[in-house]
Amino acid sequence: MTQVPEYLLERSRARRAALGLGGDAPPPSPSGDGGPAPAVAAEPAGGGVAAPAAPAPARAAKAAPAAPAAPLPDYVRDPGPKSGIPYWIMPILLILPLWAILYMGSFGDRVLPDAAPTPQQLYASNCASCHGARGEGGVGPAMAGGEAKLTFPNEEDHVTWVKEGSSTKRGQPYGDPARGRVATSGGMPGFAGRLSDAEIAQVVAYERNNL
Repeated sequence: MTQVPEYLLERSRARRAALGLGGDAPPPSPSGDGGPAPAVAAEPAGGGVAAPAAPAPARAAKAAPAAPAAPLPDYVRDPGPKSGIPYWIMPILLILPLWAILYMGSFGDRVLPDAAPTPQQLYASNCASCHGARGEGGVGPAMAGGEAKLTFPNEEDHVTWVKEGSSTKRGQPYGDPARGRVATSGGMPGFAGRLSDAEIAQVVAYERNNL
């Protein structure tokens, strides 16, 4: 049988003394070992109902100290203030200035390679000063109205004349002998070093067919 704590017995004796029931001597232990017996309500004189023993107040349990909070894992901790810009947009922001420069540069003036001159341009820049802008003649003989074909019935002779010029033919007939054309001066320059063979062929064709 469990032994009643001493402080409960002390309270029981104090209660009995307060009620005039005599609480000086502790009641004998029912176990016979001489220890204090549990508190029993004394039967009042005259056969009345015994007053119930005062319940022992429950001993307040001592609160256990709170365990320290475990640290949060790294993926739960607050990383601090955020910029609000997604990480994937950063490369785009870096590329935007370069794209803006290229975009604005596409509207600027661009230098294109010079286009090949037309036969008319070749004639104007190389032949018109002597033979006239429309081949009407000037310092040199006329070329318009079929005069070029009459002078050079063979187109190859015309091409050779433009390439070599008249410096080696001064005082000599040239072209169709039936026309009696003579190179009175050596003023006709040779264009072999100034124009390509293709350009000479184009300007000759222009003189024969378009003037």
